Amino acid sequence: MFNFIKKYKVKSKLYCGLSNKKKSEFDKALKCLDEALEIMPECKNALSLKGEVYEDMRIYDKALKYFDKAIAEDPHYVRAWVKKGNLLVYLKKYGEAIECFDKSLEINKDDVMLLLGKIDAYVGKGDYESVLKCANYGHEIHPEKGGFLHAKGEAYNAMNNIEKSMECYKKLTKLYPSYKLGWYQLAKEYYKMGKLEETEKCLEKSIELDKFGTFNLAHVNFLMDLGKYKEALEILDKKLKTEEHPHYFYTKGKLLKKLNKLNKSIKYYKKAIEGYEELIEEYGDNENFSDENKKWKENCEKAKNKIKVLQKRENMK
Repeated sequence: MFNFIKKYKVKSKLYCGLSNKKKSEFDKALKCLDEALEIMPECKNALSLKGEVYEDMRIYDKALKYFDKAIAEDPHYVRAWVKKGNLLVYLKKYGEAIECFDKSLEINKDDVMLLLGKIDAYVGKGDYESVLKCANYGHEIHPEKGGFLHAKGEAYNAMNNIEKSMECYKKLTKLYPSYKLGWYQLAKEYYKMGKLEETEKCLEKSIELDKFGTFNLAHVNFLMDLGKYKEALEILDKKLKTEEHPHYFYTKGKLLKKLNKLNKSIKYYKKAIEGYEELIEEYGDNENFSDENKKWKENCEKAKNKIKVLQKRENMK
């Protein structure tokens, strides 16, 4: 009876930690998880989730520390291995990431997420021969998973073998018609070949399947390349209702300029600048945001220059 109560209390604290993590209330999340670990110090779920909270906070050394603690408690705990490996890839520590995935695959043989993580590490390293080798192996033992064909297509694309890349994406969309990334990549290949009718059909399918708006910005930029500005604006406006990120304001400014709505374009570029400057002020000195900071600054300067050009055009009317 005591063990049952103990597990119930830990489960309750884990739920509390996860709930606060989702709301980005990280201090509260850590407090809940620490309380869970007071009751059950060996709880791998609490240890790994604590690592995930630190990852969200961009305190990466602590995140890796807690993933390692979870793995030490249970080497078969795939989630912690995946989280650790993926974080190492994000930190561009590709050699360490590959070593992590190799170790985990020795214990958790042929796990899909670990194999896909290892592929991401090889992609980051630019080792496309190893990507193909790993993707071929993964597809052979997990033919039901489209991610391996997708990885092959990307590898062939990076190696400028468009014929084999197209072959992979066509096979991917045929075998896994609900795999949205396959349709998006196929659209990109058709676009490179100048086959616009096929491009539009594949892009429409990708947009239709992207019910959660994961690739909204990519779809918007692609539609803009195709000159389909109204369709792009519809997707962008829908996204801005739920997420007012400066990237979306910047893109809307660019889109409104193409529609020759210059005053509105200036308005959204100004909103983008405000958003970027807030991010730069808050995170600009944090080395964990170095890549993002560079992009924020670049887009901020571009927006300022675009405003100057647009204001001149308006004054000339």
